[in-house]
This record gives sequence, structure tokens and C-alpha cells, in this order.
Amino acid sequence: MKWFNKKGNQDERIVNLKNKVYKEAYILIMYLCGISILVKSFFQWETYSMLTELIVILAGSIYFGVRSVMLGIYSDEVEVHDQTSKISYSQRNVITGLIIGISMALFLGIRSSVMFADTSHEKWWYFFLVFIFSLLLYIPLFAGFNVIVHHFANKASQKAASKDQCDS
Repeated sequence: MKWFNKKGNQDERIVNLKNKVYKEAYILIMYLCGISILVKSFFQWETYSMLTELIVILAGSIYFGVRSVMLGIYSDEVEVHDQTSKISYSQRNVITGLIIGISMALFLGIRSSVMFADTSHEKWWYFFLVFIFSLLLYIPLFAGFNVIVHHFANKASQKAASKDQCDS
């Protein structure tokens, strides 16, 4: 980030420790926003009350993804991951999409049974219906989205990295 770029020599150890702290702060904010969304989804009827947390989560993730692709870091990360892991990065993205889809289906099923059902029979029926339809909807959506985004991000990152090597 060049917004607060300071000129001069800085100790590499201090810069690395600062980056570690920034990463931890980012992860903490993401967890807090996620917990806030979960709590608000069960106790408040209006979904617009979660809009701020969703914007923070999406904006942070999109910014990180776009910057890492523009700097060519993403393709390097994929290459290092594929060399050291048994599962390729593409397979990892499909598995991540499956896990997100199943988690989303479970969340929506539980939320529907808790918020809208009156009897225990209705709770199971609502959970089952919402869970199955959410699985059918969200697993292909998230798995396909992850695969498509990975494909194009990897190509763009490779292009940025090769351009950076030609410039230097």
C-alpha cells in the first residue's frame, strides 16, 4: 500500500513483524464481522442491519485478492502451494467451495427452523427443505465461482508477474 509510504531505511525484522500484526488484525476483524452477522441473523429480523459487516468482509477480501493478482503474488502462491502440497490449488478451491456451500446450507436450514417453525415436526421439515434446496443452489454456485475466479486470477497474476520481470 503506497498511501502512507515513508522514505528511508527500515529494519526488515520490524517490517515483517508489522505485517504479521496487520494480518492478525485483519483476521480478527473478519472473525468479529462474521460473529456479528451470525448473532444478528438470529436476533434481528431485518437483513439490512448486517450490511456494514458484509461490506467490510467483501471489501477487504476483494481488495486483498485484486492487489495480490495485480502484484503477481497470487500465481507465485499457487506455484509454491502446488509444489509443496498433495492437493492442487484448483482442487483446494473446489473443496473450499463445497465447504462454504455446505456451511451456508446448514446455517440457512438451522436459521429457518429456529425462526419460522412452531412445532418440532415443523422445525425438522423446515430444516430439511431449506438445507436440501440450499445445497442444490450454493454448492455449484460457490464451487463454480471459486474455480472461475481462480482461473482468471491466476492468468492475470502470471501476466503481471511476467510484465514485472520484463520491466526489471
